[in-house]
Amino acid sequence: KMSKKGGPTAANAGAKKAGGRTQKKSTNDTTGLRFHEFEMNKARGQHLLANPQIINSIVEIANIKSTDTVLEVGPGTGAITLRMLKMAKKVIVVEIDPRMVAQLTKKVKEMGPEFYSRLEIIVGDVIKTELPYFDLCVAN
Repeated sequence: KMSKKGGPTAANAGAKKAGGRTQKKSTNDTTGLRFHEFEMNKARGQHLLANPQIINSIVEIANIKSTDTVLEVGPGTGAITLRMLKMAKKVIVVEIDPRMVAQLTKKVKEMGPEFYSRLEIIVGDVIKTELPYFDLCVAN
């Protein structure tokens, strides 16, 4: 894909064709976020949020308090989740894709047990899931 200015789109930056499939390079960009080597499921509308300005805006607008339990729908690999864990009492995430859950779990465990203990991961379709109590919901 090309952007309107003729260069690769942000979503395809660093992408390469391999066996007819587009794969992301596993490299770090300037935000410190990693592009993973699995394809996004377009039927589910999957995308990875990597723009730090958008991440900061979403978290800022949410106005999360230290007493809040936050529900995040479709956390992906955790760009927003990691920020919210530093602010909220608890973060509950609902993610349908086990690959994303594995990446998110790994990242949060690397943050330390004080953050991992405040994360609840529900693997499944949010529409079909009985949700626990939460104070506010964040999604992108």
